[in-house]
Formats: sequence, C-alpha cells, structure tokens
Amino acid sequence: MNVDLLVLIGVIIADAVLLIELMFFICRKAVSNRLIRAAFDGKEEEFEAVSKTFIAKTLSKFDLQLIRFNVAEIRRDDEKMEECIRRFNEMDLKDSQKKKIYPRFFYHYIDKNRKQEAKQYYEKLSQFGVYKNKKDIEMTYDAFIKGGHQYLDEALKSLPGTSREDLPAKEKLIAKMYENKGINQEAKKYYNLSDQHKAKLLGKQ
Repeated sequence: MNVDLLVLIGVIIADAVLLIELMFFICRKAVSNRLIRAAFDGKEEEFEAVSKTFIAKTLSKFDLQLIRFNVAEIRRDDEKMEECIRRFNEMDLKDSQKKKIYPRFFYHYIDKNRKQEAKQYYEKLSQFGVYKNKKDIEMTYDAFIKGGHQYLDEALKSLPGTSREDLPAKEKLIAKMYENKGINQEAKKYYNLSDQHKAKLLGKQ
C-alpha cells in the first residue's frame, strides 16, 4: 500500500471521527435542551424519562442535578433549590464540582439571610486555595457574616468594571458595608441602586 493511499485513509478516518463527535455534540445539546424545558415546566416524569435515554446517560448525575438547580435558581424557586442542594450533598463530589457549586450555595444563603448555612459553605470553600470569585466571596463574608467594611474601597473601585448581571449584588454588598460603617445615607443610596438594577435585570422596568 503506497504512502498516498495511507494518507488518504487517515484523512477519511479523521474526518469520520470529527463528524461523529459533531453529531454527538448536537444530540447531547438537544437532549440538554429537552431536560431544561422539562425542568422549567415542572415535568419531573418527563425529565426522568429523558434522562434515561442513550445520549442523556452520557451526562453525570452531577450534570443532571445542575440543570435542575440552574432552572430553580432562574425561577427563584427556593424550595426546589433546597431540594437540589440536599441532593448535591448526598453525592460524592469531586473538588472541581465543589468549587463550581459551593459559591452558588453560599450566595443563595446570603441572599436568604441564613448566616449559619452561608458560613458552612464559606468554610467548605476555605479548604481550597483557589476557586472562582474568591475575593468577592471574602468581601461578602466580611460584610454579611462578620459585619465588617474593610473591603469598601476595593468594592467601590471594582464597581465600574462589574457586569450588568453582577451589578445588583455588588451594589447590595457596598450598601451593606456602608451600613456596617454607620453611613446610612450611602447605604440607602446603594440599596436603592441595587433594587433598581435588579428590577431592570428581571425585566420589571
């Protein structure tokens, strides 16, 4: 067999592998969308049925639960979020998975003013030297759990570069720092800004 033929066969096989991978990606995306729709509509039986299909079985239990959690968070369904958190805690999670979801649990409990649970997930995160948004979590913990304001200047400086989605939370954090510092007029100002930007984000204005 000559070299040119071998090269041609190699190219054909590589193209076939790429095509299979592309088709698998498209099918997996379609299944994920079906799972999301079922979760949004509260159709648990349909969600379970789709999750048992061949393509869906390539998703881990963590991935399936994350879809449920994402939908519950978007819908602000606290009861469903609590159920998801309980199920996550029953799993044997990898460190990479813990780093992915523990910050969200922390912020959920901060938002609900449940300090004990927020502190619990802050302590769980503290075992990791590096994780996403570590500085923001440190600032939030200081303000909402410890009643501090040591990061106020830093939070104010970071405000202009804050995304539209993160702006209400950052403004609420700054308001809390001003409140802790006893500067109530500035606290009120930033609480109002946070409420306004959150309303716009939710499409209520």
